[in-house]
Amino acid sequence: MNTIKKLILSDFTRTKDSKRNFTKIRALFDLSYKNEYTIDDNTWDDLMMNDVFTKLDRTYSSSGEAALYSMLRNPLMDKDKLEKRKNLIELFRKNKELSGNIRYILFNMGFDSKNRLIKMLEGSLVVSKVKFFLYMILGQIVPLLLIILAFAFKEPRFAFGFFILVYLNIYITHKEKNNVTATGIIYLRDLLTAANKISKEDNLALASMTKKIKSALNDKEIKSIDRSTRFIKFITGYGEILEYLSVPFLLEVTNYYKISGILSNSEDKILTLYYLIGEIDALISIASYKEINISNCATPKFLDNTTLKIVDGIHPLLNKPVANSISIEKNGIVLTGTNMSGKSTFLRMMSTNILLAQTFNFVLAKEYEACFLNIVSSISPKDDINSGKSYYLSEAESVLRIIKALDSDIPVFCPIDEIFRGTNPIERISSSAEILSYINRRNAICIVATHDRELSEMLKDQYDFYYFSEDVNNTEGLSFDYKLKEGISNTRNAIKLLDYIGYPKEIIEAAYKKAETLNTNFI
Repeated sequence: MNTIKKLILSDFTRTKDSKRNFTKIRALFDLSYKNEYTIDDNTWDDLMMNDVFTKLDRTYSSSGEAALYSMLRNPLMDKDKLEKRKNLIELFRKNKELSGNIRYILFNMGFDSKNRLIKMLEGSLVVSKVKFFLYMILGQIVPLLLIILAFAFKEPRFAFGFFILVYLNIYITHKEKNNVTATGIIYLRDLLTAANKISKEDNLALASMTKKIKSALNDKEIKSIDRSTRFIKFITGYGEILEYLSVPFLLEVTNYYKISGILSNSEDKILTLYYLIGEIDALISIASYKEINISNCATPKFLDNTTLKIVDGIHPLLNKPVANSISIEKNGIVLTGTNMSGKSTFLRMMSTNILLAQTFNFVLAKEYEACFLNIVSSISPKDDINSGKSYYLSEAESVLRIIKALDSDIPVFCPIDEIFRGTNPIERISSSAEILSYINRRNAICIVATHDRELSEMLKDQYDFYYFSEDVNNTEGLSFDYKLKEGISNTRNAIKLLDYIGYPKEIIEAAYKKAETLNTNFI
């Protein structure tokens, strides 16, 4: 056993230190079908899912990264499919030898650093039947004919014609080099090699996956691509040795234009195979992550009624997380509390665990019971200078996404942070109350974090109230327990924070006076 394979087998929980290029990673997802429950870009950004992805990602290939990303963007709403996925994750977690063997295959496939295969399937592949027939004539038929004539008639002019043609073919090869090497054919070859090896893994519990891979490999067009890419890889891998044969007869170039026509008609089949191999890589990655965090993991229980219960849930991005619990059945939740006390993190903790439950059938909690939920959030809307959108307009459009999603069959989980903070208090509170009432009457579980304690009176019959709190003093500084409590927060800390970080006393004292006056007038 070589050193690399030993290292892979012994280091199942290895993390990746490399930076992620999410433009490249999401390319497969962008090419794929989207449904009404796909996590949209706003929600993905709200939940800081690029960072969560990085935490989960231990893949060994570009296809693995792409598949892991696609899985997280496309939660499953099917208990049976989730159970099958969980069983595969547990297989890879417990059978380290199987995981190591597959990872060694994936290691040899490696990463398509410039994402050439996906770009090729997106349309960068040059297809030309005319060039194929022309290069077949110039590279194989005419040279062979000139060689035969030269020997048959012992006529130097035929030999001279052959050498002239060789120079022409050298020029053609040079001009076509970018078309051949700048595509993803080499990585496609590596993908096919890996697929063939993984399909031969003899494990009954993995049979459902290997059967799909074998079926994809047995397709007539994929078999043709397999043969042609094998030849191109062979020439490319031993270029200096075979160049004297390949260039005069345009073997590589002709083979490229032969395969390009087949590839252009087989994009879906190639993407299917790419995803299947990536799916295995992604599931091993999740198995690795789960192995490290097994003491914090639980299997979710999916219910038919609209409910959500999380016991001691934590967020994957926190090194020292504080666990929190919540149970939501009939009413929504209004979450109050001061700055930095943990409201936004709590919203993301709940959302991320819902997503983990519905993609990989585990949660970072002691218990999880819920119906299937369509996650649509409004946590971090931004103003858009380029489109001329104000912050308030971005907020309004963000919340409208939630309202439109309420028409779907699956209940909507809608975490909202500081609804309509971009406008004046009177209109903010009145419109917020009506929107939250509307959402609560529909098929949804809504949790909204706010500083507007006035909402509590307006929503007291429809929402339950929880809060986070803190202590600020000049001796110990900021002190947060990050624990969820029932009720409504009666404290504010914005001016205290200014005082704590060193703002002039003159500003602090005047701010307190103005706040007291404004509060009296507002009430």
